[in-house]
Amino acid sequence: MGFTPITTRAISFAVAASLAVFAAPESRAQTQDPINIVINQSPWLEGFANIVDLYEEQTGNSASLDVNPYAGSLEKQRNAVRAGESEYDILIVNGIFYPEMYQGGFLEPLTNIDPEFALDPQVYTFDDTVYYDSENKTVNAETGDLLTIPVNPNITMMFYRADLYEKHGLEIPETWEELLANAKAIQEAEGMVGMMQRAARATISISWDYWPYMNSYGGSLFRDEGNGDFFVTLNSPEALEALKMYLKIAEEAGPDNPASMDQATLIQYLVTGQAAHAILPVAAQSQMDDPNKSAVVDKIGYMNLPAGPGGEPAPAIGHWLGGIPKNIPDSRKQAALAFLDWFQQPETQVAYAEMGGSPVSAAAYEGDFAEQPENRYMPVMREALPTARRMWTIPEGAEIVAVTEVGLNRAVAGEIGPVEALNSMAAEIEKIMQDAGYETGRLPDLTD
Repeated sequence: MGFTPITTRAISFAVAASLAVFAAPESRAQTQDPINIVINQSPWLEGFANIVDLYEEQTGNSASLDVNPYAGSLEKQRNAVRAGESEYDILIVNGIFYPEMYQGGFLEPLTNIDPEFALDPQVYTFDDTVYYDSENKTVNAETGDLLTIPVNPNITMMFYRADLYEKHGLEIPETWEELLANAKAIQEAEGMVGMMQRAARATISISWDYWPYMNSYGGSLFRDEGNGDFFVTLNSPEALEALKMYLKIAEEAGPDNPASMDQATLIQYLVTGQAAHAILPVAAQSQMDDPNKSAVVDKIGYMNLPAGPGGEPAPAIGHWLGGIPKNIPDSRKQAALAFLDWFQQPETQVAYAEMGGSPVSAAAYEGDFAEQPENRYMPVMREALPTARRMWTIPEGAEIVAVTEVGLNRAVAGEIGPVEALNSMAAEIEKIMQDAGYETGRLPDLTD
């Protein structure tokens, strides 16, 4: 498929009127070179396109979007940063595969473009993933350079039947055990699936679902990734307890054949009233109250994810980041930074929310707009975003997730037990890290 160009999109009269008082600060309204942004086709694209239009309207500068399917956008970015000169001024990089851009040295540190530039204090750092420490080859806010600005806050969130919680007098669960009890109570009373989990194999599916369990139980992929320690700890006792809970929920409150469940199926179960809970990326909330797609309009509630015993919630990050390639002229870098700076400002982020976008700043989640019933997911985002956790920070993540997708899926399908699944995945990941030249190792094998 080729790209779909996005030209100026019409902003509704009501929204335009509400933003009439919003004027770009003079420092960002200076005339800049036109910029070209490569981006993926996604449910949040329209909101981002609207904010690009507002940038043009407020500043008089020109910005165009080169829109592609997910894989096509990634391939174009890979080609652009390796060319003599990138055709793109801003790359919208996926929150799973950004390490390839970071470790490859393809993005310009933003303070190299302007030493005075800083991340707005209300913008979430998404577990420090906007910073990169090139010496330790990991993300770290204290030691790293600011390489990107978040543009979309996609994290996982618990979707649940709020009406049935009220009907049966259930409390919001704080632990996975409490969630299981609630799921079983609704399942028995209503004859529906208590809890849906993604367990099918894909580019990334079951891994994204399992990571919040593992992290909230105190488990981890590596011993201390943030400080460059890549000793494999996936087969820890904490990770085992998390996987046992994941499997228990699938067995006692899940659908038939849980190992085949993918994201689209989870959404379908929810909107057709067949499931009481599901972990989904927050972007899926737009479908829940759409009368053309949903039989449960106004019945779905949102909560932060539960935690393991003594742990903290740890929703998985699958966000998107805006970075500037090194291989463009300085004037284009300045123009790209002008847009990113404008985009991150509190007033822009509020406008972004009002225009159907997904804001990345606390400013947008703390205003009156966030308290409206149709935006009931936003107060939960305010609570969940500071707790969200990255999955990995290295370009070998694509190889690692290929291992975890198979191992975790086989465990859910009952082909192997949780101990064998974790031991075998840890061994394969250790080899990946060794072959890539990391100093690594792994924990001793778990025993039954």
